[in-house]
Amino acid sequence: MALVKVLVANLFAGANLQKLEVGQVYDVDDSVADKWIASGKAEKSTEKKGEKLVFELATPSAPVNADLTGIQRQLGEALEQVKTLTDEAEAKDKAHAESLAAETKRADEAEAALVVVNKKDK
Repeated sequence: MALVKVLVANLFAGANLQKLEVGQVYDVDDSVADKWIASGKAEKSTEKKGEKLVFELATPSAPVNADLTGIQRQLGEALEQVKTLTDEAEAKDKAHAESLAAETKRADEAEAALVVVNKKDK
């Protein structure tokens, strides 16, 4: 364990991510202290005692697979429904694009025919 004095205002630590105060001395693991000192967030302290920070990992308290099959089934059904709706929307978009292209072609042909008729009249 190493004593370090915090130099920056935006340093959080611990399992609950508590905000560390600038100028306060904390007792942390050597590897954490080395990282903070190397990055300029803290400096090594010569004070006798500091607030001890403990870094811990939380583990799940009980297995959660009791209703997992029901949830997985619902998720699968929802994903299938999303895929079906997406495919339908893509098919409608394609049909709209094709009809728009046909109408554009018909309008271009009508304009060309009108130009030809107007030239004949002159």
